[in-house]
Amino acid sequence: MDRSRSAVSVNQSKSWSDQSLAATEFFFADYRDFMFPPHVHETFAIGVIQFGGQRFRAGRATSLVMPEGSLCAINPGVVHEGGPATARGWQYRMIYPSPALVAATLRESHSAISGDDWRLAGHVIDDPELFRDFVRLHVSSQEGEAPLERQTRFAIFLRRLFERHGHFAPRTFRMDTPPRTATIVREYLHANAHDQVSIDDLAQAANVSNTQVIRAFSAATGMPPHAYLVSLRVERAKVLLRAGHRLAETALQVGFADQSQFTRHFKRLTGATPGRFAVEVSPRKVRNRQDGI
Repeated sequence: MDRSRSAVSVNQSKSWSDQSLAATEFFFADYRDFMFPPHVHETFAIGVIQFGGQRFRAGRATSLVMPEGSLCAINPGVVHEGGPATARGWQYRMIYPSPALVAATLRESHSAISGDDWRLAGHVIDDPELFRDFVRLHVSSQEGEAPLERQTRFAIFLRRLFERHGHFAPRTFRMDTPPRTATIVREYLHANAHDQVSIDDLAQAANVSNTQVIRAFSAATGMPPHAYLVSLRVERAKVLLRAGHRLAETALQVGFADQSQFTRHFKRLTGATPGRFAVEVSPRKVRNRQDGI
C-alpha cells in the first residue's frame, strides 16, 4: 500500500493531507500493473478496494487477496508488499492516520488490552456497512467538506472499525452528559454557522468530550452535528436567495467553502439547484405571480 506514483500512464494516483484530521494523508489510486516492493509505514494504513483486487503479503506470511468491496487494514510497523490480483488491477482509497490520532480518537470510548496498543485484528475485512462509511469519509475529504463533517465521519468510522475488528472491546457508554449538552451545541451551531466549526469547538462549548458531543447531540436531535449544520446553512441560504443575493456570495456568507459545495448540498436537501431555486423565488417572479393571483 505504498503511496508512490508509477511512471506508467495507466497507473494513476493522487494524495492529499487533511488538516482537519491532524494532517492525515489521504490517497486514491487506480493501478493496473504496479508492484509494491516490501516496505513499511509508521502510521496505520486503512482503506477499501473499490474495483478489481490486490494481492497482498505481510512479512513472510502467505499472500492473500484483498477483493473488491473489502476493507484493508495494516497496523504500523508491518512490512508488506503487493500487486494486482486481477487483469484489471485494482482501484482503492486509503488513509494513513498516525497512532497518536487513533489513540486520541479511541481513548474516550475503548479500553485497550494492553495500555494504548490500538491494533486491528486482520488485514482483510468484510464489512459492507464500514465499507460505505469509509467511502463517504474519504469522499468528504476529497471534496473539501466542512471540517466538522470530516472529523465526525472519521471518529464514527474509526470507533466502529476498532470496536468490531480490533483487539479490545468498547467501554459501556452511559449517557451521563449534562442534560443541556444538546441545547448548548445547537445554540453554538446557530451562532457560528458561517464559521468553520470543529468537534473540539463544540466539546469546549459544552464542556464535555468529543465522543459525548456526537452521541448526545445525535440522540437528542436525530442527526449528527455536521448534518445539522449543513441543513442550517441551506435554510439560511434560501433566505438570502429570496432576497436576490448572488449564488457565490450566498455560498460564502452562510459558511460553505465554495459554490460547488453549496450547490451539491443544496440539491441533495431540496431536490433543486440553488440557481433554479433563486429563479423561482426571485422578487420579480414572486411579484408577477402575486399580481396574476
